[in-house]
Amino acid sequence: MVDEGKLQCYHKGCGLMFDPTENNSEACTYHPGAPYFHDAYKIWTCCDKKSTDFGTWMGYKGCTRGKHKIRPEKEEDVIVWKGLNKSGKSEKNDSSERVEVTLNVEVTPGATAAIERKLKEVAEAAQSEDVQIGAPCRNNGCTAEYDGTKSSHGCVHHPGAAIFHEGMKYWSCCKKKTSNFGTFLEQVGCTASEHKFRNNEVVSKFREDWFSSNGFVTINVYCRGALPETANIVSDGHTLRVTMKHGFGNADVDLDYDLWDEVLPEESRVVIGERKVEISLKQKHGTGWPRLKFDPELDAKKDEEA
Repeated sequence: MVDEGKLQCYHKGCGLMFDPTENNSEACTYHPGAPYFHDAYKIWTCCDKKSTDFGTWMGYKGCTRGKHKIRPEKEEDVIVWKGLNKSGKSEKNDSSERVEVTLNVEVTPGATAAIERKLKEVAEAAQSEDVQIGAPCRNNGCTAEYDGTKSSHGCVHHPGAAIFHEGMKYWSCCKKKTSNFGTFLEQVGCTASEHKFRNNEVVSKFREDWFSSNGFVTINVYCRGALPETANIVSDGHTLRVTMKHGFGNADVDLDYDLWDEVLPEESRVVIGERKVEISLKQKHGTGWPRLKFDPELDAKKDEEA
């Protein structure tokens, strides 16, 4: 029960009920800076406190003392934390009128060139079992190519696995983290051993991560050699299905998402690059997504708490 005569402070990071007659310069602890969202991180610009979890970020105590703010000057200045945002799918989940839409697919010049090079390599390799000049080393992080000599020494690579977690990319062997995929690929190896030159390699594994920003939910599927003509990426606004060949036709991607909230397929798009497929889904509502997939049991529980 709210005490009579008390008001709520609207300073970011405070939100406490206070007696206006006791509102002095030391009464409130708050964040004077603006919130900033970047690469899955939520950041207070005034003190650089950040977290990938919205609840943890909202729970960070303020870094500045002053008087409580009696009312907001602008509506957008108020941030109120009431648990996880509520999915619009909790209110209506009738699939009878939904129609699947095929998302628009774009292909980068780099991806097109890589496919053409690979087709040429496969044709040439089929004529010889020997390692050909220019065949790349398949160790992660090594950029060496076979030059015709028999020496296989001098390889510097990453023996560990690639890890993608909460917007960060790193190798499990040395754990140098970055949010930029290009920087991650360019990290110099941490272990010296022998090169592994091969003309052909079947790559069956792929990884995925996601983030939401500026009204879009972006899903990155990290796979090399995705073939545009095999891509079938469709959504009815509530679900997303992704099927395509990657590894230059040697492996399959088959993903099925029941999305956390509704998206607009007609305003969404797919970009196929040389090393990843980027799926940008236009959000129907402007709320942040706490997770990518809708969970009826978990979301029903959050609705009860709201």
